[in-house]
Amino acid sequence: MHSWFLGKIANSLQQPSEIKAYYPPTDQYYQFYDPYSAASMHDALSQLCTYISIEGPFDGVIGFSQGASLAATFLIQQSQDHPLAPLPFKCAIFLSGGKPLDPKALERGEIVLIDPTKTGPLLHLPTANIWGRNDMLWPGSCETLCSLCDESMRSASIHDEGHDVPGAKDKEAVQGAVRAIRRTIDKALMAQ
Repeated sequence: MHSWFLGKIANSLQQPSEIKAYYPPTDQYYQFYDPYSAASMHDALSQLCTYISIEGPFDGVIGFSQGASLAATFLIQQSQDHPLAPLPFKCAIFLSGGKPLDPKALERGEIVLIDPTKTGPLLHLPTANIWGRNDMLWPGSCETLCSLCDESMRSASIHDEGHDVPGAKDKEAVQGAVRAIRRTIDKALMAQ
């Protein structure tokens, strides 16, 4: 087991295909939560909340893939559970973000992906949404997450890669991501 925040990550997994070129198959791999287990996601949200209350405050959160899904689900949960309280972050940066889960369904032990066509925007803070238009690992997830972000407060940058963060091989994509992140931070600073 590996420590994660104040709890343990017990969710091992096989080597993800997107990192095979970078890491040996003999290494051990873990995930924050099992995406098919409501209890696992509920535990991850609880650990994140505890960590923030002990180590915070934080100005922002950055999440990649499953981490972005966790962060978005957490922010939605906080806004639903404490509608009059400020969110624990002033901004969020989502890189190849996964679809957030319905926090109320998690409490019932169910895995339900949030559908923005039914709920409208649920994330009312400055966000940067950065993803690859050729994401074959989780197609449509990033668009869903972006649609859950308040249109007046979100920035988006879409690059030509897949399920990854823009890097040195595509300077234009890096510049687009940086611009989206800067706009998000500027919006967060102006809201203070």
